Amino acid sequence: MNIEKPLGAALVAIGGAGAVIAMQISVRTFNNDPGPKLFPIMACTILVICGLGLLFKRGGEPAPTISGAEWRRGTVMAGLLVGYAAGLWLVGFYAATLIGSFAIYYVMAGRERRNILRGAIYAVLVTAVVHLVFRVALGAFLPRGILF
Repeated sequence: MNIEKPLGAALVAIGGAGAVIAMQISVRTFNNDPGPKLFPIMACTILVICGLGLLFKRGGEPAPTISGAEWRRGTVMAGLLVGYAAGLWLVGFYAATLIGSFAIYYVMAGRERRNILRGAIYAVLVTAVVHLVFRVALGAFLPRGILF
């Protein structure tokens, strides 16, 4: 059964409705934090783009099969994201992002392309860019952990 077109239409509808609802948010913060309105709109825009991609995708191409190794790798990636969320809560943004981005790089790179120095550089760059965008440019608060 081909569910790409109905799924694409549903994503466009959900994303559009979510964007309209998010436009109604009027939360005043003491530092004009853009988060309460901006981030839901961005997420809904991504849903609409993905839905349009599914709607306009050519049909007839058989879906590739996913091997057991790919399923394991995907499960590890999902676990890393859950661990990152827990790390944000426990140790805060900086430590969790450094460790989390390095771990995600380590899993994504695979055995043949893994490089510890490159992963460390990526982790520092990701942390620095996210800090600059959210803390410096947008003035948003980054999570502080309960342990530090």
